[in-house]
Amino acid sequence: MCYAHIVPRYNQLDELLVRIHTVRQRPGWRRRLIGASGSVPSLSTLRVLRAVEQREKAGQSASVGEVAEYMAVEHSTASRTVANVVTAGLLTKTQDVEDQRRCVLTLTEAGRQALADVTERRREMVAETVAGWPEADVDKLVDLLEQLVSDFERGISS
Repeated sequence: MCYAHIVPRYNQLDELLVRIHTVRQRPGWRRRLIGASGSVPSLSTLRVLRAVEQREKAGQSASVGEVAEYMAVEHSTASRTVANVVTAGLLTKTQDVEDQRRCVLTLTEAGRQALADVTERRREMVAETVAGWPEADVDKLVDLLEQLVSDFERGISS
């Protein structure tokens, strides 16, 4: 069922989500986010590191295919990006002992530190953005965004 014509606020919500995404893709945001780190040359590098970290947190190993899925890119694109991240010394790539066709990606200590630094900076940027907001409004936004993300994820997986 199409809901957009029923509630015009859905259009506004969609536009706001697009604007948030667009702002976070702009060069100024990228410079503030990764410019100071020096060890993370691009958002693609950051996304690869984050993909591997998420798999590790879930107790799973990461492969190029899983990184491609996380990044929503073709396998060949992820493979080139992963190769650059390995060359930068932020990841290791080893043969999977259980499946010789698969390579396992692991964060190096430098990769963990680079990701931690950029994550801390991103959180500082978010905190700066809402610094003047009442705490109750921030709490409400977090709760609503949690619900929105959950509903998006459920809609995609069904």
